Amino acid sequence: MSGQATRCEPVIAPGSPVLFDMDGTLVLSEHVHRRVWERFFADWRMDVDEETYARTYLGRRAGDVLAQVDGPWRGTDVRSALAGLAAHSHELAGEVEEVGGARDLVRELHRRGHRIAVVTSAGREWARRVLGDVLGLADALELVVTAEDVSVGKPSPEGYLTACRLLAVDPACCAAVEDSPSGVQALTAAGVGTIIGVTTSSAAAELRHAGAGLTVPDLRPEALLHG
Repeated sequence: MSGQATRCEPVIAPGSPVLFDMDGTLVLSEHVHRRVWERFFADWRMDVDEETYARTYLGRRAGDVLAQVDGPWRGTDVRSALAGLAAHSHELAGEVEEVGGARDLVRELHRRGHRIAVVTSAGREWARRVLGDVLGLADALELVVTAEDVSVGKPSPEGYLTACRLLAVDPACCAAVEDSPSGVQALTAAGVGTIIGVTTSSAAAELRHAGAGLTVPDLRPEALLHG
C-alpha cells in the first residue's frame, strides 16, 4: 500500500482495532509544544534550529529527550524542568485545534464497532484535557496509553505493544495513525499491519521512509473508510 489514500481506496479494514497518536494526529498542537520547548531552551540559553528540533524533540517524551540528549541539564535534577514543561503546556491547552476530520473519524469508527486506543508521548493530564475537554472523545476510546504507562517512549514500540497487549489484539491486525517519523518507527517496530501517516507536522516522504504505508493530509472519514 503506498501513496495517498483516495475515496475509492478504503484503508482501515472493517472491524480492525485502530491505534491513534494524539498530538499532531488528532489535534494540531505542535505549535504549543514548540513554544514550550522554546521557553525551556531559553531558560538554558540554548539555540535549537528547526531541523534539530524535528529530528530530536518532535513526537518524543520530554523525559526521554532530557535523559538521552547531551545538554546543559546534564548532572542536574530534571524533574523540576519536566514539571515546568508540563505546567507551561497546560497554560496553552486552549490553543490546540482539531485535525480536520478527527472527531468525525473517531466517532464513526466507534459507531461501527472498532476498538480504539490512543498511544501518546504526552502525560496523562495533558491527554485527559485534549481527549476530553478539547475533542470530547473520551467516551469513544477504550484505552489511552500515556507517558506514565511506559518505561521508554517513541520510537520504542513499547507504548503500542502495551496497547495491543491490553486490548488482547495482534498488532498485525491493527491500523494506526501517526504524524511523526519517531511514531511511525514505533509502529513499524511493533509490527502494526496498516500504518497511516498524517502530514500535519512531517513531510509525506519522511513518514513513508520511516515505514508509513501511505500518507493523508487529514483524517476525513471518507478517505479512510468504506462509505
